[in-house]
Amino acid sequence: MGNNIKELLEELKNLSELMLDLAYSAVFFENKEIAKEVLLLYERLEDIEEDLYMHLFAVGKKMSPRLISVIELVETSKDVALAAKNIAEMVIDGKSLHPVIKQALSEADESIVMVKVRKSSILSNRTLGDVKLRSNTGIDVIAIRRDKRWIFDPQKNTRIKPGDVLICIGTVESCQKAKKIASGKLKEI
Repeated sequence: MGNNIKELLEELKNLSELMLDLAYSAVFFENKEIAKEVLLLYERLEDIEEDLYMHLFAVGKKMSPRLISVIELVETSKDVALAAKNIAEMVIDGKSLHPVIKQALSEADESIVMVKVRKSSILSNRTLGDVKLRSNTGIDVIAIRRDKRWIFDPQKNTRIKPGDVLICIGTVESCQKAKKIASGKLKEI
């Protein structure tokens, strides 16, 4: 199968994972703006899905096991994205999750934290690639709020500025470390 199909599958998978992370963040922080972004990402995911099926059916003359596996992957990613969309819609509609679900989210192995980058932080005016947060700490920055706008799925060349608010995902320990790094209390990673 062609390179386009591989790239589209990778984008579909990454997008569905980002949507789920953002949906949980929207619930955790009760943030409708993040929830609305999930809905916009869902529209993008539907476009990718359509492109993928066009490519798949153009190259696949018969339903081979390989083609069926790819279709299953597309459908699984779409299911994850739909779940994220449903969660986001609950936040937008002002519906609250059952307290047991909120507690389960807060007790999960993975934690979510929102941290503000201080001028004295080692993150200030450096790119994500420069500081290598993911490899050095296990922290994954999934979004950055800068002034009144959001940067979703920031890349390694994304520069962190003082005053940025980062949404990070990682273990409880790595999220605690993120707070110390962003506040300037921890001077080394």
